[in-house]
Amino acid sequence: MIYENILNQNNLIELNDRLVIGVSGGPDSMGLLHFLMSLQEKYQLTLYVAHVNHHTREEENTKEEEMIQKFCALYQLPLYVGHFNKRGKKNFHEEARDYRYQYFLQLAKKLEANKIVLAHHEDDQVETILFKIARGNHISGYIGMKKSFMIDDNITIIRPFLNVTKSDILSYCHKYQVPFMIDSSNFKNIYTRNYIRNNIIPTFDEIQSDFSNKIMQLHDQLVEVDDYLKQNSKILLKEMIISCEKDRIILDVSKLKNTHIAIIRYILLSVVNELCEESFELTYEKLKNLINIIHSEKPNITFDLGNQMYCVKAYNKISFEIGQKDYEAYGIIIDDFKDYDLPNGMILRVKKVEEKRKFNNKSLILCYNSTIWPFTVRTRKKGDEIKTKIGTKKVNRIFIDAKIPVNMRKTWPLLVDKQGHVLWVIGIQKPDFSLLPNGEENVMIEVL
Repeated sequence: MIYENILNQNNLIELNDRLVIGVSGGPDSMGLLHFLMSLQEKYQLTLYVAHVNHHTREEENTKEEEMIQKFCALYQLPLYVGHFNKRGKKNFHEEARDYRYQYFLQLAKKLEANKIVLAHHEDDQVETILFKIARGNHISGYIGMKKSFMIDDNITIIRPFLNVTKSDILSYCHKYQVPFMIDSSNFKNIYTRNYIRNNIIPTFDEIQSDFSNKIMQLHDQLVEVDDYLKQNSKILLKEMIISCEKDRIILDVSKLKNTHIAIIRYILLSVVNELCEESFELTYEKLKNLINIIHSEKPNITFDLGNQMYCVKAYNKISFEIGQKDYEAYGIIIDDFKDYDLPNGMILRVKKVEEKRKFNNKSLILCYNSTIWPFTVRTRKKGDEIKTKIGTKKVNRIFIDAKIPVNMRKTWPLLVDKQGHVLWVIGIQKPDFSLLPNGEENVMIEVL
């Protein structure tokens, strides 16, 4: 039944709340409005009624709006009406839902309300869970609707009736003579939700008389599991983050591999949602692909998640990033003794020195004369190779052996002589000095 204590659970209603109540005209929302009115004085509530006319059943829509207007006028409740007309490519229910949420949110901001109240009930919750199961989802999705969640700064959406059955709401409306109208489209099975409500649930009820109650038991257990996994994934994620930027988060692959698969799923969901301003659907299949990438022996993998989201595995790192950079080939002439800024972020310092031939990962000293000067620093070309003491080696193989990620290879600088021969895969592979000219004038090329 409908009792005051349903509002005390999870602190859904508190003293001095300012509430925008979504009212369609059906028994659920009209019953909710009447129920909140009965508590208005006790909790010092400020109530605003919000109705959206969807203009799909013109005569019915008009009668619904008029009924709500009369009810609000009778009890001196402020009423605000929005008008929805389908325009976009989404299906009707999706687009209409988005409109309602935005309309209620804008209204809440305008009226300085702190909560938006919706009349979803237990039967709606059962339908939602079955709908999610039919479509496929992850554990958090199978839970269905939440009793409360923040939709914007200082504005919360609450659903006080999520544990109240439709029959209890109807009994309440009849008991207190609350007016309502029934949406005739609810009986048409052209929408999946209607088919579940009108056909699937009655069939299960024949098998198990308290089927809805069993689904709600499943819901309660999933909530507990979801909460546990979220708490633990949040702790472990902190240990796995190598880098966290606005458009990219990099994780440690070896630590992910040693984590239970259930936790990995929640970590990946958390990372993706952190990067996206809007909710991002990471389907079961996409999650499965990501887990396979983490455990794959391949060192370099790029996976397009859709909506400009990419996963890039590079040896022991896996990054999630918004968009992918365009890598352009470059060539910079080195004909002066100064600092050179390279497009990949490196800075090269070129200066005269008296030291003889020498090499380490950060610098190269060699004789320069007219046979190799001026140098060029450029990106790799197909077929590039370098002569070393043990023979000729392809530049691409050098990158592989040095475990340079594929995306970094595209902009990695090579030092090339006047004839186009690769002298140094900068920071990685030195040349065979015996093949280079020897003289008194030496130059140091140093990575800063």
